[in-house]
Amino acid sequence: MVNQLELPTICHITQNKIFNHLQNIIFPRTDICTVEELFFRSNAQVLFDYENQTLELNQGGIVSFDTYFNAFYVDSWQEYTKVKTIGASLKLKGSLKISIYNIDRLGETKTVLSQKIINNQKIEEITVLDNFDISAYTGMIYLEIEALENMCQISAGYFSTFIETDINVKIAVVICTYKRENYVYKNMKLLEEYLLEKTEFIKRLEVFIIDNGNTLEQLDSHIIHLIPNKNAGGSGGFARGMLEVLQQQDKFSHIILMDDDVLFEPAILERTWNFLSVANQKEICLGSSMLRLDKKYIQHEKGAYWNRDKGFIPVKPNMDLRKLTDTLFNEVDEYIDYSGWWFFCFPVNSIKDYGLPYPFFIKMDDVEFCRRIGKKIIILNGICVWHEPFENKKNPSIEYYFFRNSMIYHSLYFPKEFSSSKAIKWFLKPLLKEIFCYRYETAESIIKATVDFLKGPDALVANQPEEKHKEVSTSTEKTTKNSQLPFVYNKYIASLEKSENKLHRFFRLLTLNGHLLPNWFFFADDTLSDKGYSIVPFGNSRPLNVFRAKKVLYYNLQTQEGFIVKFSRSRFFLVLINALWLTLVMLLKLPKLKKLYINSFSEFTSQAFWEKYLEIEAK
Repeated sequence: MVNQLELPTICHITQNKIFNHLQNIIFPRTDICTVEELFFRSNAQVLFDYENQTLELNQGGIVSFDTYFNAFYVDSWQEYTKVKTIGASLKLKGSLKISIYNIDRLGETKTVLSQKIINNQKIEEITVLDNFDISAYTGMIYLEIEALENMCQISAGYFSTFIETDINVKIAVVICTYKRENYVYKNMKLLEEYLLEKTEFIKRLEVFIIDNGNTLEQLDSHIIHLIPNKNAGGSGGFARGMLEVLQQQDKFSHIILMDDDVLFEPAILERTWNFLSVANQKEICLGSSMLRLDKKYIQHEKGAYWNRDKGFIPVKPNMDLRKLTDTLFNEVDEYIDYSGWWFFCFPVNSIKDYGLPYPFFIKMDDVEFCRRIGKKIIILNGICVWHEPFENKKNPSIEYYFFRNSMIYHSLYFPKEFSSSKAIKWFLKPLLKEIFCYRYETAESIIKATVDFLKGPDALVANQPEEKHKEVSTSTEKTTKNSQLPFVYNKYIASLEKSENKLHRFFRLLTLNGHLLPNWFFFADDTLSDKGYSIVPFGNSRPLNVFRAKKVLYYNLQTQEGFIVKFSRSRFFLVLINALWLTLVMLLKLPKLKKLYINSFSEFTSQAFWEKYLEIEAK
C-alpha cells in the first residue's frame, strides 16, 4: 500500500542552511564490506564506482536507500533524542527524480513524503528534504533516486537536524589487543584515513590501544595512544583503558570498548557521537550489532540477555540484513541486558559510580558490567561490527572461562536461585554431553573450571593470569587447517540426518553412549567408508552421531577446519568420577563460597585493586 503525501516539482534547489549531521550515507568498500544490499538497492542502469565511491546512473537507473546502513530509522531517534524534525541532502549531478518514502515498522504501509525533480549540471550538494516533522511516523524514512538522463552521479548524502548538539560529548575509544597486530594496524589505518576527511570530528574522540602482548610499535598520532599493559586478559585490558581515561580528569564524557579482532566501518564512531550529542538521556548506553565476518549480511545478534538456566540468549540472531523485512524488524525494540564488548559505549561516570570490570580474564566481563551499571542499552541499525562467529572459536579454554566465570556471576547476582542443585546441574549436564561425544579435553576443562571456582575469589587473582591462561589453553580439541584430516561430505550429511527411535535412545543412554559396551560391539574404522569413522558438525554435534564409532572428525564446513577425537573408556570414567566428586564438594562448599564472592566484589572492582594487579606505577 502506497500513500501519497505531496508531489512538488522543483527545477533546481540550492543549499540554504547548514544543519547538524545525524547520519551520513555510507557506501560499500572493498576493504570493509562489498555486500551492496546493505548500503543501497539498484537496477541494471546503475553502476557503483568503488574507487571513487560514486553511484553512476544512466536514464532509468534507480537507487534506493531503504537499507540497513542508509535508511533513517525513526523510532529510536524519536524516543531517545531531542530530534523532532529532519532534513536530507545529497551530493549529485544530473536530472533526477528524488522521492522520499516512509515505511512503517511492520512494513505494511509505504507513504510518499516528498518527490522532487532536480536538474543539476555539476556535482554539488542539494537539500532534498527540509525541516520535516517526523513525529507522526514510525519505521524508516529513506531516499530513492531515479535518473531522468544518462551520466547522473551521486557521491554523498546525509540526514540532518536543526537541533543544537551537546559539544561536551567526547569519546574515548578503548581497544584491547593481544598479539593481533594485523587487525589493529588495519583498523587504525581505516580510522586515520576517515578522520583526515572529517577534520571537524578529530576533536570529538581519541583512541587508547591497550597492548596486552607488548608487541605493537609506537603509533605516531596525537589522537591514538598506545599503552603497554600486563596481560590480564580482556578484563584487564579494558580496566587499564578505563583507568587511563579516568586520569584525563573529565576530558571524556563516554567510553567505547572495542575488541581488537573486529572489522568496522569508521562512520559508526561518528554516528555514535551524533546520537549521543542529541540524546535526551545522559546515562544512555549504545551497543552494536555483531555481524558475521564470513557472511557479512547475517546478524549474529543485536544484543542479548542472560538466562539463569540456558546462559546467553542472543536477540534477533541469523537476520539477513539484505532483506527489507528483516531490516525493519531489526529495529523493533526488544529486551536486552548486555551488549558485547566488541563495541559498547557508556558514560564515563558509570565507572566512578559502579567501579571497574571484574577480573574474569575473558568471558562474562561484559555481561557482569552491563548488569552492574544497569543502564538502558540502545542498538541502532547501521551501528555494527563484523566478527568471526563464536561457534568457530569454541575450544576447551573458552569453555573453561565460560563455566568458571558464569558460576561466579550466578553467585554474585542470583545467590538465592543458584542453589547447590542448580550449580551441579549447571556444570554436570554439559560435561556429560562432552564425554558422551568423546570430547574428553573439553569435559576436563569444565572440571578445571569448577575446581577453580570452588577455590574461591582469592585464588582467582593469586597467580599470574597469563600463566593460568597458558595452562588452560593447551588443547588438541581445537579446529585447525590440516590436509591430513580426511573429510567425506556424504558422511557429514549422513550425521546431520541421523535419527533414532525411543528404544534405541534408551539403549544408548543405558550404556552411557557406548562406554559400557565391549569392544567387539563397535564399528570398524579401517577405511573412510567404515561406520567406525564418523564425521560430525563441529558446532552442532549430538551423542547419537558418535555412538559405536571409534574415531570422530569434528568438522567446520564453513572454515574447512577440524580435529579428530577417539573413543576412550578410561578417560570417560576418570572424568565422570571427578565430576561426581565435585558434586559432593559443591554441596558442602557453595553456601559459604557465594558469600565470599559477594564480600570481595567491591575490592576486586576498585581502582586500587586494578592498579596493583596490573602493576601500574604511581604517576
